[in-house]
Amino acid sequence: MKILKGYVRNRHRPEGCIIECYIAKEAVEFCSEYLANARTIGVPKGIEERIESRPGFKVIPIDYKMLCEAHYYVLQNTTVVDPYMSKNEKWLQAEHKRSFSSWFKRNIETELARPENTISQQIRWLAHEPKREVLSYSGYGIGGYYYNTSDHDSRSTTQNSGVMVEAESLHMSTAKDKNPIYANMLYYGVIEDIWELNYTQFKFLVFRCKWVDNKGG
Repeated sequence: MKILKGYVRNRHRPEGCIIECYIAKEAVEFCSEYLANARTIGVPKGIEERIESRPGFKVIPIDYKMLCEAHYYVLQNTTVVDPYMSKNEKWLQAEHKRSFSSWFKRNIETELARPENTISQQIRWLAHEPKREVLSYSGYGIGGYYYNTSDHDSRSTTQNSGVMVEAESLHMSTAKDKNPIYANMLYYGVIEDIWELNYTQFKFLVFRCKWVDNKGG
């Protein structure tokens, strides 16, 4: 009754006011449900809609050295690979990314040769390099945010290619420093390429960025 009383605007015609407001409310609800899936004309897509409708891509072959760097980045930032990183911390400081990927592959192949091995499927596929051909995007939506390449932004009024990363890196006081330390540092840059690496059973998305020189600017 309280809702119906709220519809009354003219105390001399309460029934008419209630009927008029009730019909208007029903009409609005019906139109809202009917137009929920309708496409607007002349109105840009919202960020959510652009993210759900994946942008166009092209298949490109990339340089093997660059592929190895992208593969190493995936290994370095995948939780299941952490035990192999920690086991060889001293070795990793000396060799770093130059040969960890090949060492990781050989180590996994050795473990797989044992009948009682407990290597997961994810580790098995990560031990192999991704396919040479990658999917290259000019824009991609991740976690509610939309990222573009710098080339795409050069033709757009909005800019979504800037990134900031806080990463742990190896710091040395001099080139002859025998006791380097790991410390967190902020890196700023722009996205030049967005690649989707294919490991057959799963895929990883990586950004190739051009970083600002923290020393020289």
